[in-house]
Amino acid sequence: MKNATVRQLDSHTWQFTEKLLGEAAYCYLLEGNERSLLIDTAYGFTDIPGTIKKLTDKPLIVVNTHGHFDHISGNYLYNEVYLSEKDREVYLRHSRRDTIEKILQTATDNALAKKCLLVLANKALKRIYSHPFPDTLSLPKCGYFELGDRKVDIIETPGHTAGSISLLDENSGLLFSGDICGGAAVLLQFPESTSLREYHHTIAVIRKLVSEGKVNRNYPAHQNVPVPLEKLEIYDRLLTGMEVGRMTEKEWKKGVVSEDGISVQFDPDRVREEIK
Repeated sequence: MKNATVRQLDSHTWQFTEKLLGEAAYCYLLEGNERSLLIDTAYGFTDIPGTIKKLTDKPLIVVNTHGHFDHISGNYLYNEVYLSEKDREVYLRHSRRDTIEKILQTATDNALAKKCLLVLANKALKRIYSHPFPDTLSLPKCGYFELGDRKVDIIETPGHTAGSISLLDENSGLLFSGDICGGAAVLLQFPESTSLREYHHTIAVIRKLVSEGKVNRNYPAHQNVPVPLEKLEIYDRLLTGMEVGRMTEKEWKKGVVSEDGISVQFDPDRVREEIK
């Protein structure tokens, strides 16, 4: 197994990067004086567990922000992993190779491009699905992970999936937001995605935490990080317009609205039904 790619964010926080077809997925390690916490496990391509042992000797807790395959495929490398029960069905579906192949096929309308994409992904998918996906543990009822001198709150942030969570380090104000509010896009077109209104509420919750001074940096699981907190205002404006149907014919057709590098991808049929 290849060495892990790791970047230190501060004296007790690290970011790991794994890539599939050039797209990066991030995992984050937070160390306290009693325990450490790994947020997401990516694809399981690199020796993240071995690197963690070099960085800290604290007992390790592992949690998935949601059940999609680019966040859970390395779960087999750990003894126990926490996941929201609301994403259990998603986790089980994404534990099957045929599910991911179908998702990749929808990435383009071009038949030749679909074939090329699957050929390129075949080796990686073979590695991902060469091992069984372990069962997961329900999130702790207390609503946080205690690392000793470092309390990490579990914040329910539905939208991308119904069971998506973000993790907030109370001491530093670092928010680890998974796929809920990255620096480029949020995907709401999946069957497991929530309504616009529920996702909009999630954005409102995060913006409130920012206004209260509880969040000062946002580290999602993809794209450039950290994401400027001002981007949350763009998500808010886009969703406000979508909820009243303020979209062009082209946006309805493509199922995407965008502003200043941020986009929201959606299922037009579902949104039309919701905003009736």
